[in-house]
Amino acid sequence: MENNQNMPPKPNNYMVVAILSTVFCCLATGIASIIYASKVNEHYARGEYEQAERASKNARLWAFIGIGLAAVIWIIYIAIFGFAFLGAMSSGY
Repeated sequence: MENNQNMPPKPNNYMVVAILSTVFCCLATGIASIIYASKVNEHYARGEYEQAERASKNARLWAFIGIGLAAVIWIIYIAIFGFAFLGAMSSGY
């Protein structure tokens, strides 16, 4: 095991974003994000900075993919039901 004194600072693990993405957005991508987020600390503790950096990037990627998917789904949902509501209101129902 290498000495961590000569290593760069630990990369962000994005655990909070991963958990929020899982709970509020998309379960599948959120779980992938949580898995990668947990690997950041493990790799860094073993002195594997490159793997910790890669896990950090993957955790961020999957969290934001989940957030993006949720945003797209909500936009489509609001558009469909918004237009349906406006159509119903204009036809007198």
